[in-house]
Amino acid sequence: LRLRTGDAAQAVDMALKGEVDIAIAARPDQLSARLAFKPVVQVPLCFIAPKQNAGINETLNSGSIEWQNVPMILSETGLARVRVEAFFKRQSIRPHIYAQVSGHEAIVAMVALGFGVGVVPDLVLSNSPMVENVRVVPVHPELEPFSVGLCVLNNHLHSPLVQAFWQVSEQWLK
Repeated sequence: LRLRTGDAAQAVDMALKGEVDIAIAARPDQLSARLAFKPVVQVPLCFIAPKQNAGINETLNSGSIEWQNVPMILSETGLARVRVEAFFKRQSIRPHIYAQVSGHEAIVAMVALGFGVGVVPDLVLSNSPMVENVRVVPVHPELEPFSVGLCVLNNHLHSPLVQAFWQVSEQWLK
């Protein structure tokens, strides 16, 4: 099996291009018909803020959040970016994007350092060494969660190694 670590936002594309045999990825809203996807877990997306930045916390605690005044730290690409952009668009808000980074871990670190508010999967936040330096900001409506699972090209499902992995994963999910 070919295994590669890296930016989760690119995992589905790597599976589509045949660069990996199986990707663990968030299911995109539009999944290619060339791919099989097996859901494993639902992962909520969280708005997070620094615990120690009084200016940001004052803005967030003022009843109705004026998002255009909140410095946002977002991923450059990926499903989280798509979901947060849709969140702001539905509310006719043009967010103040302070920084764009390539990984969710970097968002947690920048938020913990007090640079702004970010959006990350709960799974990333709960496993971050910086989790004690940020707080989750409740927002309504909540962002649609990720469906994280296994993603493989349909024609790779006939490979004995991929088929064995796929079958074993069914036992994990029971």
